[in-house]
Amino acid sequence: MELSEILIGIAEIATALAGFTGVVVVFGSRSHGSWDAGDRLRLSFLLEASLTAGGFALLALVLVNSQLDRQVTWAIVSSCWGLFMCFSLYLSYSRIRKNRELGADIDRTANWIVTIVFVALIVLQCVNVLIWRELAPVLAALVVNLAGAAMQFTRLIRNAFQT
Repeated sequence: MELSEILIGIAEIATALAGFTGVVVVFGSRSHGSWDAGDRLRLSFLLEASLTAGGFALLALVLVNSQLDRQVTWAIVSSCWGLFMCFSLYLSYSRIRKNRELGADIDRTANWIVTIVFVALIVLQCVNVLIWRELAPVLAALVVNLAGAAMQFTRLIRNAFQT
């Protein structure tokens, strides 16, 4: 499989996950506006994770098809993704803390695991920028974003059918 096909595939999956959030809205009481704070947070995480994967896959695709050296391309994408995720983790922590104060359904263990995984990926991107300048760390980051979006989607669907 060619690199362009992989990046387009990631962007397509990300778009599909973001698009399916509309399906979640029509399930259960959510279609009448009665979202709880935890589900609103999960929905925002789903959209952010899928749009992050799609956006950075498209950025990589544009840079791969430009005149840039491949190593420079992976360094740019890795550095941009890493910086974005630092900002995202900071904002996510603030939103989680606010929801916890509201008494929302927040899984602390899952949040710590996700934080550790993303911090490890940020470190991996730093190493990629400074030493390797390869595709694999970028793909790992994008796939983890997609996996996170899929997990949030699953949780929202499961919550929609609980009484």
